[in-house]
Amino acid sequence: MLSISAIREVVAASYDRILIDEYQDCGSLQHELAVSLSSIVPTLIFGDPMQGIFEFAGATLSWQDQIHTQFPFAGTLKTPHRWVGKNPSLGQWIAETREKLICGEAIDLADSRLNYRDCGDAFDMATLFEGIDGKQGSFAAIHCNKTICYRLAKAAGGGYQAIEEIAANRLREFADSWDRAVDGAGRLRVIISLLNDSFKTTQPIEGAAVDPEDSAIEAAITEIASELSIGDGAEAAAQLMALARKRPRWQLFRGELWRDAQRAADEVAAGRAETMMVAMASIRKRISMSGRKLPKRTVSTPLLLKGLEFDHVVIPNASHFAKENQAQAKLFYVAISRATRSLTISSPERWLRLPAPRI
Repeated sequence: MLSISAIREVVAASYDRILIDEYQDCGSLQHELAVSLSSIVPTLIFGDPMQGIFEFAGATLSWQDQIHTQFPFAGTLKTPHRWVGKNPSLGQWIAETREKLICGEAIDLADSRLNYRDCGDAFDMATLFEGIDGKQGSFAAIHCNKTICYRLAKAAGGGYQAIEEIAANRLREFADSWDRAVDGAGRLRVIISLLNDSFKTTQPIEGAAVDPEDSAIEAAITEIASELSIGDGAEAAAQLMALARKRPRWQLFRGELWRDAQRAADEVAAGRAETMMVAMASIRKRISMSGRKLPKRTVSTPLLLKGLEFDHVVIPNASHFAKENQAQAKLFYVAISRATRSLTISSPERWLRLPAPRI
């Protein structure tokens, strides 16, 4: 389309310069578009080859052979601005580690500028919580496997909240299952399934005194559950979901998922959406426009946390990066560079070596 003279004239008349950020995430078609634009208007690109973690999606351009031949190299930013006034020594370690990762050199995780734990168990809760009371600000625990992230959040009893992938597959599954349920019993099964994926529930200690608050909420939930067969059941579902948050023995660890499911139920109950799937799509669209607000303590993958920063980052069992199929060094670099004030890494070995990345 950019070969059409009329379109080229419009682009040239509309812009004096084009700036393209995050170029490391571009695929070949996007690169072709950028090259075409640069033939019309002066175009500058910005990117970090070490943050190109979308190799699985086709972002595999070679900076030396494909990108710089079209966009000559202008320079590299050297000042670690993210860490100025926070933890300059950590920023320096991350900068040094970046160069070592590019060369495929071993990384010393026991460097004094970060916190190292000799542990090969990703579910070692001391890695996530040791010293946390003395720290202020935001926290992120980072693991490449999203299933392990959910399990970590559950094991932490909600002390860290798992965030959902952009596709919101579990929310979509809930909405689809709800719309296909034909009676109250089916709807209850759908909610229980979502509850099991969102809450860590604990049984009362044998012989312990009964918690009157918990008993009252349990009774209310049981009563409301019987109303799931009335009409479309959405009003009862919304009430049940609100009550579930209040149970003292239930610890919510996928708050974003449960919140959006409750919002969808509210939309259907209020008549603003005909089905749960329609309500879910509307909610996700609003979130994509307004952005998500992360909890104080987050556990997620480098893919979802890329571009964000946190005061404190924890990486449980860093040896798992070597088991990734692609972009091992890049994924590790993205994970460590999210931290601005402190970085804690656990691993069964103090030295970590990852294959030199394709850049």
